[in-house]
Amino acid sequence: MVLCNVNSSKLKTLLFLCLSGLLTSCAQQPATPAAGPIATNAIEQPLAMPAMADARDIYQKAGDYQGEARQIHLLRAAQAALQQQQYPLALAICYTLANSEYKLVRQRNTVLLLQAYLANNEIERANLLLEQTNIDSLPKADISTYLWQGSQFYAQQQRSLAASSWLLQLDQLQQSNSAYPALWDLLWQQLTTLNQNNLTTLRTNATNRNLAWLNLAELSRLHIGQQQALQQALADWHRRYPFMPKSAALPAALQQLLQLTPYQPSRIAVLLPFSGNFRAHAKALQAGLISAASQYKGEPVQLLFIDSQQTPAQITEALQQQQVDFVIGPLLRDQVDIFSQQADWPWPTLFLNSRNPAQEKRDNHFFFALSMEDEASQMAQLFQQKSYHKPVVISARNNISQRMQQHFASQWQAMGYAAPELYQFSAKAELEAIVSNLLELDASQSRIRNVSSLLGSNTKLEAEPHSRLDIDAIYLLADPVQTRLFKPYVDVAVNQTAPRLPVYASSRSFSTSLDRNEQRDLNGLTFTEMPWMLGEQSSVLLREQYQQLFSEQDEVLQRLFAMGHDAYQLVARLKQQQYLPALVFSGLTGQLSLDANGSIVRRLSWASYRNNRLITVQEP
Repeated sequence: MVLCNVNSSKLKTLLFLCLSGLLTSCAQQPATPAAGPIATNAIEQPLAMPAMADARDIYQKAGDYQGEARQIHLLRAAQAALQQQQYPLALAICYTLANSEYKLVRQRNTVLLLQAYLANNEIERANLLLEQTNIDSLPKADISTYLWQGSQFYAQQQRSLAASSWLLQLDQLQQSNSAYPALWDLLWQQLTTLNQNNLTTLRTNATNRNLAWLNLAELSRLHIGQQQALQQALADWHRRYPFMPKSAALPAALQQLLQLTPYQPSRIAVLLPFSGNFRAHAKALQAGLISAASQYKGEPVQLLFIDSQQTPAQITEALQQQQVDFVIGPLLRDQVDIFSQQADWPWPTLFLNSRNPAQEKRDNHFFFALSMEDEASQMAQLFQQKSYHKPVVISARNNISQRMQQHFASQWQAMGYAAPELYQFSAKAELEAIVSNLLELDASQSRIRNVSSLLGSNTKLEAEPHSRLDIDAIYLLADPVQTRLFKPYVDVAVNQTAPRLPVYASSRSFSTSLDRNEQRDLNGLTFTEMPWMLGEQSSVLLREQYQQLFSEQDEVLQRLFAMGHDAYQLVARLKQQQYLPALVFSGLTGQLSLDANGSIVRRLSWASYRNNRLITVQEP
């Protein structure tokens, strides 16, 4: 028998060296007498193994058998190898058995192959296996394990919709968490990261038990920060679904949510620059705050708006006189730095800008910014999930775009990848030159000319320039006009016989004012954007009301309105999110969570131009 380590980059060669002798040499060995047939139901049962049997011993002994019996022993060897952390051996066996001529062996091998892929960090292969396997085709004894492994994989990949769907299926099968003690906690963690559209998607063909979990997720959001209402809603939920876990068995995060006392301010001071150059920005934020306050169903809260352009001493005095118990703002960078460091600042505060990393963390200081770096991080995570290895980042030559480019590059390298190719441009001609150079079109044309000259003038050479094939995706950081110039040029430059080159962008590329002809130029472009700007279903009514009142506001002010709306709603959630980091608030500006430094982290929605129109999409 030959044993070997499996290197993913040379997987097939090594597998051949490792196992071909075992699986094909039976004709060269004496047949084992009385190796009787294996009953069908035997292979459908859990694979029994002698206690403490070494995987390599089982692997060697498999050579004493033939046909289906040999492969059943190999299944046992693979299972033992996984348990004993002999992961390369497990992968070598399972990868070979995937092509078994015996249907039941292939089926029983599936869950072991998935575990082997994951143990060997073969992420791309694991993802492909999950996508291509019909769960109903698996042996019943393996379905729960397969669902559990798959849901954990999706959760680690931050694909919460897929993870939630698989966990709901597993919960439906198990009807308890006794076999998988972490089941309900993981399910709850994934459900809390979903937006309303995702929850609606999961309702399609949902069982009554599935609906119970989905309704629990929705009521916990509806009443977060209102403990009495939340307790009453939970009691009603138990009466409606008596077959669901009792209070003491509910996910730990939900039980903590019921026990935490949220911020419940009665007087909130809002510090905004109502005088000076940023007055319009302040007014947009103010409108969003008032809009959210008008929808609040809890105890009435008084909003006190104070001009942040006053001196720090004047503002501090005003806060003391007004006896406020929470502060939202200020907005401007220098003012945030001043007040966040002020020693005599006792009020819990949600600052409307990013945290200065050099400052000491304070437990009652929170920071909420429409950070473009969040978008760059989200794109890096997507590229990792899609198993891209060689992305290219093209940035307009301005401060924000280049900052995003550098942040993406640093995040990408922190994930263990090589530095991505980075390009910057200022004008259209420069952008076209970048694309031509990037895709090596000039080099291809030069080769065509050289070959043509060698053939002579009497021979006509018919050839098209070929573009590079090693680039996985392009991440463009540019404004809407620049993006409309770039996307068609890439589409034309990429050879028609080559795979489509995905192009991604940020919210800087999006504008609500694009007409159908302009959208046609962007077909195939996928980008990140806040739900508010995409008019997602959960905010349609509010969007209609907003358009009636503020039809003239530009897109910067529209985003600030959404920020103000979310800022007000975050106040009642900050304490819970501080102690339960997995909690996510589905806001107008994105899926909002709180990191360990008190900063709000946004995950934006995905949208794409397809068939000359804009649609929201699920990524990955």
